[in-house]
Amino acid sequence: MSAHWLEMPAGPGAARWHTAPVQRLVLAVCHTVASAQHVLDAVGLAEPDERVQVVFTRAPDVLSNGTDELLGSLGAVVIPWEQAIRSTFDLALAADCAGLHELRAPIIQLPHGITSNKVTWSPDGGPGDGLVTGLAAPWLTSYGRLIPRVVTIAHEAARDVLARQCPQALPAARLTGDLCLDRLTASLPRRTAYRRGLGVDAVRTLVAVSSTWGEWSLFRRVWPALCDALRELPRDRYAVRAVCHPATWHGHGARQVEAWARSRRVPGLRYVEPLDWRALAAAADVWIGDYGSPTLYAAAVGIPVLHLPAPEGRVAPGSAAEALSRTTALLDVTMPLPAQLRRARERRAAVAAAVPGLVSTARGEAAHRLRAEMYRLLRLPEPGGRVTAHPVAVPRPYRRRAPL
Repeated sequence: MSAHWLEMPAGPGAARWHTAPVQRLVLAVCHTVASAQHVLDAVGLAEPDERVQVVFTRAPDVLSNGTDELLGSLGAVVIPWEQAIRSTFDLALAADCAGLHELRAPIIQLPHGITSNKVTWSPDGGPGDGLVTGLAAPWLTSYGRLIPRVVTIAHEAARDVLARQCPQALPAARLTGDLCLDRLTASLPRRTAYRRGLGVDAVRTLVAVSSTWGEWSLFRRVWPALCDALRELPRDRYAVRAVCHPATWHGHGARQVEAWARSRRVPGLRYVEPLDWRALAAAADVWIGDYGSPTLYAAAVGIPVLHLPAPEGRVAPGSAAEALSRTTALLDVTMPLPAQLRRARERRAAVAAAVPGLVSTARGEAAHRLRAEMYRLLRLPEPGGRVTAHPVAVPRPYRRRAPL
């Protein structure tokens, strides 16, 4: 990302150079590749409006690897963070928290994956003591002051979490649903196209494997043993596609991750680009995953899940992650996979009864509700017509994708 300030389209006096009749400036704040996906979903609701100009910036974050490259690939205007914090915007959108208190804009705080699930450490490095990621005071306040103007929530239960962990955010909470889930749901009818893009025919069972990042991830905890189990699946009946969290893929480097994977020699296993995980979910017949959001989203749209649960104390009681661990088949890497995959299918009805309702209580409403909040803060009338979530793109073949 260039460190040079840009006069167009967001610099002082830039309006005189605008070709479109721009009336409002929106800042899309991308901390990491993972959070950028949620920001991109949201800004897509306003980008078609000629009255709105969107500019992007990369905010500081320890897991920012790959974010500059992602932003550079968008064909968008990207300004340096130093310019962003010294400029004024009509709206800012973010799915992470670092540095937001420095912005001069009303902020909509978007969810970073499925909220109300993970219990973690606070972002200032102190013990979390039961803090729920994204909904506790350390994520939403600075010196006691609430940072975002709007805190979007997908589920009414998030209000209870806010009441306990950040009560000053309650008046700012808006039930908007989950745009990521709604886009995945809208993608399900394109299953055949996604399978084709992933190189999987209609005959084989597509097994998707996902891992979050860090010490409690599937990759860290069971990857060698899982590879041994995957190696036993007949290639004429099964296809395996794996996706890593961007913090793994970009944090360690795709080359390094692939080198580690090659050492395990699983015939036919292919990696999928991290941001194509929703296309993989729409195409999959069964999902093997840990407590990361992709596993929960897959369960929420009815994909049978073989689950590696988080250690005790890492997920919030009553959350979708807790419900999934309680209802679905649990992964045992010492046992043959085919029987476990069958058990995952058998538990599908129990999961469907327990998990989706804990992910979103405004299913199918996210695009409409979120756009309404955006235009309320922009002080503009919404464009005509009801907006709905649209399917994700068909994945492009990964350029390094070779048998491992």
